[in-house]
Amino acid sequence: MPRGRSQNQSSVVLLKEETRMLGAIQMMTAFSLHCLGVIWMYLLVSQLMVFQNSYFPIATLLGYPFWSAAIFNLSGIFAVLAQRTSSRILVTYTIVMHIISAIVASIGVLLISLEILAVSLTPGDFIWVHKSAKLLSEYLLLFSLLELLVAITVTRWAKQAKRR
Repeated sequence: MPRGRSQNQSSVVLLKEETRMLGAIQMMTAFSLHCLGVIWMYLLVSQLMVFQNSYFPIATLLGYPFWSAAIFNLSGIFAVLAQRTSSRILVTYTIVMHIISAIVASIGVLLISLEILAVSLTPGDFIWVHKSAKLLSEYLLLFSLLELLVAITVTRWAKQAKRR
C-alpha cells in the first residue's frame, strides 16, 4: 500500500465517531440558534415595541442568530462528511470551516456579552418582557459558547489527523 494512502486512512481513524457526533451537535446548535432568533424577533416586534424599548438586542438586530446558524450548520456537515470519507482535501475544508465557525462564535459571544452587560447596567425595574429578552440573550450566549468549544475541538482533531 502506498505511503500516501496510509496517511489518509490514519486521518480517518482519528476522525471516527466523536467527529460525527460533534458535527451533529453543531447542526442541532445551528437549529436552536435559528429558532431562538425567530423567537427573539417575534418578541422584539410584538412586545418590546409596545412596551418602552429599553432593551436593545444588538446580536439579534445584526442577524447573528440567522447567519451564524448557517455557518454552524455548514461546519457540522463538513465534520460529518470528513468522518465518513478519507479525503485529505475534505479534512482541510473541515479545518477551514471550523476556524470560520470559531471566529463567528467568538464574535457572537462578544456581541451577546455586550448586550447582556448593557442591560444589566441599565437602572430601573424590568418588566416580564425585558426579563424574557435577557433570558433569550443568555440562551444565545450559551449556544454560541457551545459552538465555540465544538469548533475548537474539531479543528484540533482534524489538524492532528492531517499531520499523521
